[in-house]
Amino acid sequence: MDQPIVVGRRRWLLLGGLGGLAAVAGGAALLLEADDRDAVPGRGRVRTDTAPLQRRFSVVGRLSDAHWLGYDPDGSGRGAIPNPDARIRVVGVARLPAGTVRAITAVPGRAFAPAEQPRVPQQLARYLPADARWTASARYDDLVTRSRYPGRFHLDPVTDTVCFDTLDPVPVDGPGAQEGTASVLAGPSPRPSGQAG
Repeated sequence: MDQPIVVGRRRWLLLGGLGGLAAVAGGAALLLEADDRDAVPGRGRVRTDTAPLQRRFSVVGRLSDAHWLGYDPDGSGRGAIPNPDARIRVVGVARLPAGTVRAITAVPGRAFAPAEQPRVPQQLARYLPADARWTASARYDDLVTRSRYPGRFHLDPVTDTVCFDTLDPVPVDGPGAQEGTASVLAGPSPRPSGQAG
């Protein structure tokens, strides 16, 4: 004989909870899909806001017309379990006020040299100026990052463009970060006597 199936209170609560969870997850997926129509899989949308960049690269100067990405280069960006050791690559292009790049590269001791066109993700390539004459300096990179995170900064004096490629950039406190472009134009700060360079 068939015995009726008895569903207890706990099972009803479990079934109701799972149904509610499925509805919320489906709604969130639709919301993400609607917000990320222009997103690049695993990398997100090309951003144009400058405030996060300005906090991290204040030594470079006043940034405008920015196009950049911030993403985990080791992840797909869609994983169910986030990477606890995620690294964030911040890469992009921005403009500086007229004459800023020439002033930065004219500082003695910076050792700027001609550089190849920076490698950027495909969705940023169209924002690199076609007529750029890129220059770069490891000393300048250290000034901007205060050697606290890896970063490379290519500058173009023709278009006053900076191309940046960094890993886990953090806002850098200190005299250079507070003084902005003035510290860049002043050159390297002198070390107190007795300190190694």
